[in-house]
Amino acid sequence: MHLLAATGALTLGTLLLLTVGSPLGLGAAVVLTGANVPPLLALFSVLTESVVHQSVLTQAFSWLGSASAAGSAVAAALSGSAVDSLGSRGGFAVTAAAAAALTLQSLAGLRLLRTPQPTGGTPVTRRPGRRRPRRRSAADAGTPSRPR
Repeated sequence: MHLLAATGALTLGTLLLLTVGSPLGLGAAVVLTGANVPPLLALFSVLTESVVHQSVLTQAFSWLGSASAAGSAVAAALSGSAVDSLGSRGGFAVTAAAAAALTLQSLAGLRLLRTPQPTGGTPVTRRPGRRRPRRRSAADAGTPSRPR
């Protein structure tokens, strides 16, 4: 749900870029929009760590960084082309369209990011930071449990 909120805020910020009419307003809109990017990058890392097996986590982070760099390169090319042909508002429109697409992808991916419920004999991987309750054996029956 955090991902949807963060991508939605980014989309709203980029739409704000299309409405400003002064350099001061544009500066404020750019700061507000740019303030949404670092939390999104951190959230992508947290989500990657929570859904990828630990044995391939380094590879997953490498893919995440490569995808970010490739996306930035494509976005720069598309926005530059739009600015050349349509002016600054064309570049802002490309940015808003990309942010809206990200929000729609986040909405579509919510189902995949939810924690799976155990069914039958299918093992469910635990999220980092959560502890399983300790199972008590017959030998522990007479001893009180330790407080945690």
